[in-house]
Amino acid sequence: MKIIRTFEEISTIKKEPCAIALGTFDGIHLGHQDVIKTAISFVGKQALKSMVFTFSNHPMSSIMPELVPPQLIDNKAKEQLLAAMGVDILVNIPFTRKVAEISADNFLNLLENLGAKVVVVGENYSYGAGGNANSDTLKREGKKRGIHVVIRKLLALHGFVISSTMIRKAIVDGEVDYAEAMLGRPYSLSGKVVHGDARGRTIGFPTANFDLTNSPFAIPATGVYAGIVCVEDKRYIASVNVGSNPTFDVANTRLEAHLLDYEGDLYGKRITVEFYAHIRDEKTFSDAEALKKQIVLDEKQIKNLFEDVVF
Repeated sequence: MKIIRTFEEISTIKKEPCAIALGTFDGIHLGHQDVIKTAISFVGKQALKSMVFTFSNHPMSSIMPELVPPQLIDNKAKEQLLAAMGVDILVNIPFTRKVAEISADNFLNLLENLGAKVVVVGENYSYGAGGNANSDTLKREGKKRGIHVVIRKLLALHGFVISSTMIRKAIVDGEVDYAEAMLGRPYSLSGKVVHGDARGRTIGFPTANFDLTNSPFAIPATGVYAGIVCVEDKRYIASVNVGSNPTFDVANTRLEAHLLDYEGDLYGKRITVEFYAHIRDEKTFSDAEALKKQIVLDEKQIKNLFEDVVF
């Protein structure tokens, strides 16, 4: 997959007939995937390249940074997911004030210069300075320029439209299974394992820890989760705690993952934690022994959830 990461690089793209998916795609959730897959489907029907035109940052970050919502995915993961989907060309540029000021007509000129023959958008798509043009405008103006515009209906789950906003809400409410259903994959957080207070090790349940205090990502509600931890291309069932560890009076928000069948030192390694189900809320125990008994129960429940999973 060819990747263009700056606005200036766009002019270097060899102009070829393309089917282009347009959108912020800040979560690559099922609705986003529907738009992208529709664009890719034209590659087989016509002699076209598939392209995704999106942004490497949330549009609000250059206009009203204080309103930027928590992220669902970083750029590296975004690019990996799009490559896995089979996208030929990815335009993943920063949304800047310069980009925000491009008029609707000039944006269409840009699409023509990129070789757009087919453009696919969701029905809530807007473009042009101030977002004053929408999917209907695009379809009408595109027809004048010989561009076939496909408008995809928004996907819904349990009666609610799938959106990044709904996914963030599900995550912060601890409904990670609902978030997974909308994303089409488990929600995950990545980080470098740091030294904690070693209390988990002293009570027989060593954990891999990373701090979440200033994380730009959506953080699941405090509590214990059934998870999978990915370490160096291997996957391990894990009991994952998000919170402040009130039993030991720890103040900062952090993630602690106890890998059920892992032996070795994880310090300094980068791990990815996938969230599958909320097991229980975080609570304060009377002593370490009471905590140990609860951890044993948690892990039994987690193992049962993954009993049919083969690694």
